[in-house]
Amino acid sequence: MSKAYVKSMLIRLFIFSAIVWGIIGISISLVFNEPSEYKYSDSDWDEFSYSPEYNVTQWNILLDSHSHTFYSDGSLTPRQNLLWHISLGFNAMVLTDHNTFDGISEIITIARQEFNETIKVLIGVEWTTDRCHLNLILPPSTESEDYDELITFKSHTYTPTDQEIQDIISSTHNLGGLVVVNHIPWSLEFCRNHPTRDQFLAWGVDYIEAVNEEIYDVESYQFCLDNNLGVITATDMHEPEPVYSWTTLNVSEFSEEAIFNELKEKRTGFIYDGSASPYDVEHKSNPFYAVVFPIYKIGAMFKEMYSSEKFGSLLASFFIYIYGGFLLMEGLKALTPKIKMKLKRKDEIEKKRKNQK
Repeated sequence: MSKAYVKSMLIRLFIFSAIVWGIIGISISLVFNEPSEYKYSDSDWDEFSYSPEYNVTQWNILLDSHSHTFYSDGSLTPRQNLLWHISLGFNAMVLTDHNTFDGISEIITIARQEFNETIKVLIGVEWTTDRCHLNLILPPSTESEDYDELITFKSHTYTPTDQEIQDIISSTHNLGGLVVVNHIPWSLEFCRNHPTRDQFLAWGVDYIEAVNEEIYDVESYQFCLDNNLGVITATDMHEPEPVYSWTTLNVSEFSEEAIFNELKEKRTGFIYDGSASPYDVEHKSNPFYAVVFPIYKIGAMFKEMYSSEKFGSLLASFFIYIYGGFLLMEGLKALTPKIKMKLKRKDEIEKKRKNQK
């Protein structure tokens, strides 16, 4: 193998690596800023309205304790988030974007100025780590400088110690807030070393989600009943979709303070519809989604690998395939001229034999 060929191969390897790592970087960024399949507008919900059947003399609040906007990995603006909730019967909600309070001021302002008699919004955040996801719900009177201090990191891949988890629970309680353990069935599959229900109980959490999206976590529901924990349900809405559950409360006045106080007292019920609500709303397709979807799936693959206990071996296998494929192509490239030369010589020999005859 000549020096010139080795040099050209190293140049190709550099270009190949730059392309591979560029695609990987873009794909991972897309996972944490997931492109939406649809383009949403504020008018999308003008013609749709639904409310579940329930005992209106027993309950007068339908709450969603867990939802997202484009300030984290949701697809909707704060205003669209409100419109979606209203269209599906909710008159109270908590905004719980991942590791950020950035959308709180905006959504509360819109709710108070435009929908004050229709829906109330509570302050919240989803404390998202690779060990557990906790919703922190704060009193309406909490000042922004106080709740901003709760979130000292932005990474979803932060690995807190047991003590750090206890610290965030204590810090939330010191602000008068509530702590909800989110989607335990999902977390047990995708989070590393997820604490047990008994650990969370000992650490003083207030609620465990009994329903998240369509999943009815019967074990957590019974655990809450047996241990005097609050029962709460959540849509965990990232993109608008049908609803499976509503948390119910009864308040003496329609205010943020009254709703939060009922949550504080754990006087909640819930409605669960395993077949889901109707959702007869058409949203426009997003052409950008079709363009980036294949690259996004690569990032999703890396995210799934990272959640596995075999992350190291899976990552090694991936790069063996990638760079093994490169070396295979280089080997074929190096052999091709030799094969062509042999075939050419073989043809020349055949021609000479035929001429001699």
